Amino acid sequence: MRIINLLYLKYALSLLICLLSSFVVFFIFSLISNLSEDYSFNIIVILSALNSLQILTYVSAFIFLISLILFSTFLRSRNEIIIIKSYLQINKYIMFFLPIVLLFSIFEINKKDIVTFLEDNKTNLVQVGNKLKFKILINEFDNRKNITILKNVDLNNFEEAEYRSYNILNKEIKMAEFSNELFFSNDKLILKNYTQYKNNVIKNNNKKKIINLDLIGLMSRGSLVRDTSIKNNFILDFKLINLIIFFIFLLSYIFLNFFNTKYVGSKQSLRDPLLMSLSTLIYSFLIFNNSLTSYKQEFELIASMIVIMLFFKAYLNE
Repeated sequence: MRIINLLYLKYALSLLICLLSSFVVFFIFSLISNLSEDYSFNIIVILSALNSLQILTYVSAFIFLISLILFSTFLRSRNEIIIIKSYLQINKYIMFFLPIVLLFSIFEINKKDIVTFLEDNKTNLVQVGNKLKFKILINEFDNRKNITILKNVDLNNFEEAEYRSYNILNKEIKMAEFSNELFFSNDKLILKNYTQYKNNVIKNNNKKKIINLDLIGLMSRGSLVRDTSIKNNFILDFKLINLIIFFIFLLSYIFLNFFNTKYVGSKQSLRDPLLMSLSTLIYSFLIFNNSLTSYKQEFELIASMIVIMLFFKAYLNE
């Protein structure tokens, strides 16, 4: 039990060093880029901190890898890793790193929600007079996507407001509408006139059009983008389960790869496990962050099968 506690202490120290150093680097670069913005210094500092947290969220898997490199270096520096591997069986070692893997896997799966939350806070921070520059609504179903963009909308002033909408089918714009003559009446957004693009023809319509939109509810939300798409729960659940399996086995494989018997010596190079880990992380990024519409789920399922095989290969070698 003392060995397990020591390992957790060493890893916590490695992770803390990694997070603080990465945050400071990202914060400095973000602060330099934000100094040109027309905000007060306090807002710039908070905005830079939120930007840094966003970047850390985006690269959480790479933060895991860097912390693991530091952890391995700490243990190898005094040959502690040899003693630990001689006392701990592989199953006990898996029980040690499994909570860490689960923590990072949950974080990785939910990072889009965390990024959205941070983005909403940034948006609320820079808004002026409760007036956001943009509001974007997305409604997607089958191969269709409806995008509505509201610019400079203020419930008390529509002088500079603009309305745009796009009806997209199979990644091709079938219809688009634009208007900068808007007003709000009886809880309804109304276009005084609008320009419409349809069937490759642009037409000016000098008549009113009511937009079916909960404008008050939309403006009360801090988020810049709101997705109102109706999702298929079965597809969502399948994708989520596959994503959980993928990251649990991927991060577990990286852990086992770094503590392979071949690399426990202090004089052994970590080049091979590092390159292999980087390759798998880049592979995961390409598989789960692409714009493929055909066979996307099949590729993701194959990716999970591959990392499961890699994990069991590393496990059996130990």
